[in-house]
Amino acid sequence: MSRHGNRNRRQTAGVAALEFAIVLPLLITVVLGIVYYGVVFALQQSLTLAAAEGARAALRYPLAANGGNAGATVGPRVLAAAQTAQAMLPASIRSLVNSADIAQAIACTAPAGAVCVRVTLNLPTTTLLPRLPLVPVPATLTGSATVQLSPDT
Repeated sequence: MSRHGNRNRRQTAGVAALEFAIVLPLLITVVLGIVYYGVVFALQQSLTLAAAEGARAALRYPLAANGGNAGATVGPRVLAAAQTAQAMLPASIRSLVNSADIAQAIACTAPAGAVCVRVTLNLPTTTLLPRLPLVPVPATLTGSATVQLSPDT
């Protein structure tokens, strides 16, 4: 009776090691996928936050800076939006974001004649994130925000 008990224990230990060897690669893949997509999500959130802060900077630009003329402040507001958005980016990705055309003045859909400022940050992921087989990641992450400039502020 004792010999059969020892044999069963040895077979069970071998089965557990085999199961562990089969499950471990799957477990590591799942954990790495969670971390990888967590980094992608954090980068996306950073871009979106920086774009929103840049758009807010366009709203906060003082109208009195150019004699109270709303039309004369559009250019400086766009510049303030671009500078603020770029300053809000983490230092590790700031140089990777294309600094050309971060912010631009666009025509709003309503009301007629209103001016909006759109801030768009594009981050190419091809040089930033390592490519993993069978893990789809967009080639570019984008964060954007748009604000309507009020003629009296």
